[in-house]
Amino acid sequence: MQKRKIFFRADASTTIGYGHFIRTLALADMLKNDFNCTFFTQSPSTYQQGEADKVCPLVSLPSDDSKFERFLEYLIGDEIVVLDNYFYTTDYQKQIKDKGCKLVHIDDIHDRHFYADLIINHGNATQSIYDAESTTRFCLGPSYALLRKPFLTPSSNIERMRGKWVICFGGADLQNLTEKAVKALNVREDVNQITAIVGEAYSHKAVLIQYDKVTILSSLTAEEMAVQYSSAEYVLCSASSVSYEALACGCSVFAGYYIDNQVDFYHGLCNNNLITPLGDLMKADFKTCLSNANVSIDKMNIHNASRNLLDAFKVLDLRIVNYTDMTLDESRKIWEVRNLPAIRKYMTQPEPFPFESHQSFVESLRNDTSKLYYAIFRDDELVGSYDFIGIKDGDSAEHGLYINPVVYGKRYGTIIESVMDEYIRERGVHRILAEVLKNNLPSYHYHLKVGYRVYQEDEKYYYLERYI
Repeated sequence: MQKRKIFFRADASTTIGYGHFIRTLALADMLKNDFNCTFFTQSPSTYQQGEADKVCPLVSLPSDDSKFERFLEYLIGDEIVVLDNYFYTTDYQKQIKDKGCKLVHIDDIHDRHFYADLIINHGNATQSIYDAESTTRFCLGPSYALLRKPFLTPSSNIERMRGKWVICFGGADLQNLTEKAVKALNVREDVNQITAIVGEAYSHKAVLIQYDKVTILSSLTAEEMAVQYSSAEYVLCSASSVSYEALACGCSVFAGYYIDNQVDFYHGLCNNNLITPLGDLMKADFKTCLSNANVSIDKMNIHNASRNLLDAFKVLDLRIVNYTDMTLDESRKIWEVRNLPAIRKYMTQPEPFPFESHQSFVESLRNDTSKLYYAIFRDDELVGSYDFIGIKDGDSAEHGLYINPVVYGKRYGTIIESVMDEYIRERGVHRILAEVLKNNLPSYHYHLKVGYRVYQEDEKYYYLERYI
């Protein structure tokens, strides 16, 4: 089976910064083993090309407004498209959807209607702040952190230097917050080393060199950035992905904001007690506010971020078909997998049955409102089957699930469970029930893992429930 194509679209420059490009490339790195990834960006720099070469092919687009139409020309309609920047209008999103593509939008300003199938915001966002389609899914919060691999698995062999500060306010740092911070830190006796990470466009290097404790670094790779953070006691940065990177490396982080699109992220960091808060950096007195670190910082849970994001994209790669809408070929695939010994041995009816009986059952579902059966496909391959039976509108339904053995070990059970609630919620069902044979320990442990609890048992079955 061919891997589904994902086209990533994000730009970078000294004007708009590199944050969109870096976090989107981080996402591509997480997904590249399971999807066919290609990155599109305007007039890439040597640095961008080098970073992309580690992950996936990079396609250069024009740096003028023709880039929008040029990108659309690459779309056939079977791609997943990932957009990351603030200039993609609602109309542009719709043009992508109208081509038949799945659409993912990485967004943290929620200032327009979204046609996206999936919205990613790894800040402290809630679904209610978004104006989106009723079918839009969301990946919100640090558990979906868009971090590059060196930050997801930082080295534990690097010695942390007492009194070392790393300052990183973005490549250009047009407000020159770097010098302001250096000036405040350089005179302190408890500060032994200051590493200022800047971009090639930063225009005040000559001034920074005059401070005796300062080392200036620029155009660092993700691996090099992770080394700097892992060896530092403190990091001073903006409320952005940089703060997540530093936190992932175990630093004590001082963070604030200097542009509007950092404010929500900043409040999320504060609400989760992850940083020493500095507020508006344009107004901050660094000499005062850098003196006292928050000593009761909470740990950020990002360890499963890569897996969580991969699961979300696997959902986009699924095709869910009501049994009554299946083609003959699709129906035959369901019958074949259902009759596999590894599947039927755990069924109430464990004996094999002919295809004609299966077809008769499918036909009976057309007039039975107490049952809903769904086949789940990835392209033309059957992933599994999910059903609701004994549906009581406004109350409960019992569910059943089996996974095609050829995709065992790829978390499809958990992934399917996460999306099927929406298929029964319109019936007012709020309680999902399950009967699991006591000799089917994999199913029993699976149900506990995805949120079910045992409310009753007998000699043969565990009876479980989950509320939605």
